[in-house]
Amino acid sequence: MGTADAVPGISGGTVALVLGVYDELVTALSSCDRTWFHLVRQGAWRAAAERIHLLFLLRLATGIAVGLITALLTVSYLLEHDHTRPFTMAVFFGVIFSSTLLVKRMIECRSTQASVISTGLILLGAVFSFWLTPSHPAQPSNPSLIYLFACGAIAICAMVLPGISGAMVLLILGTYDHLARLPRLLLQGDRIPSVLLEILVFGSGCLIGLLGFSRLLRYLLSTYRPFTISLLCGAMFGGLNKLWPFQEQIETAKETEALYKNVLPANFDLESGAVLLTVLASALLVFWIDRQSQKGRRQKKTAEEKTSPA
Repeated sequence: MGTADAVPGISGGTVALVLGVYDELVTALSSCDRTWFHLVRQGAWRAAAERIHLLFLLRLATGIAVGLITALLTVSYLLEHDHTRPFTMAVFFGVIFSSTLLVKRMIECRSTQASVISTGLILLGAVFSFWLTPSHPAQPSNPSLIYLFACGAIAICAMVLPGISGAMVLLILGTYDHLARLPRLLLQGDRIPSVLLEILVFGSGCLIGLLGFSRLLRYLLSTYRPFTISLLCGAMFGGLNKLWPFQEQIETAKETEALYKNVLPANFDLESGAVLLTVLASALLVFWIDRQSQKGRRQKKTAEEKTSPA
């Protein structure tokens, strides 16, 4: 899940669903309610821990942290070098494009009116996301702590939504590149106090967002599922503007701030062809993984039906 959350377009929630831990994760998160806080205030630590599946959450959080940091170190390096950036963006573009089509398949409208509303929400989400994702970062290379807190609160909601990528949300908000550099700065011993403060603030935003927004998102999915997924699907499609693999760096006065604009390849050479093949391969890989996961779920369901009493 941690590795998936570090890659734009791949949802940690989808990985949890495929691996069979999604239901327990949602149950544990939803158990952080008034009853749990009441147990904590009374000092009933064991009952409080059992209510939120604490051991499960600790094991899961540790794995997520290890996978996330490892993936971010790799992605940060690939995005900062001109010879690897186009191929990295091509992978992201292909993954998100195919993921958007898979999310679109999840929309089930039972009437013509619902289909019209769903189409309108897809267009609305796409237009808004396209407007929000210019070819340059939405924020400076050093975003404020308040903005980092807000980004954490918004992006973490993607974890409880299968098919929606938290890293994609951070790309749309313009903080993905900045956050991806933090683990490497920490390992290099550069700006340790400020880096730790930014990680703490971002993590606090994630915690508040997870506790505060997950209930709302689950309510929307259970009550207005087709419309909610439609809006999210449109946002994913519009966000492809941020991941166009052919980009040209813009000269800026600040050496620490890298700005890019989308361009068309000047010549269709070997490198351009390789980038396009990378997009296609990434998209096909996602479709193959989805097909294999569906096959596994069908086999599991068949096995459960055979072992269940008549």
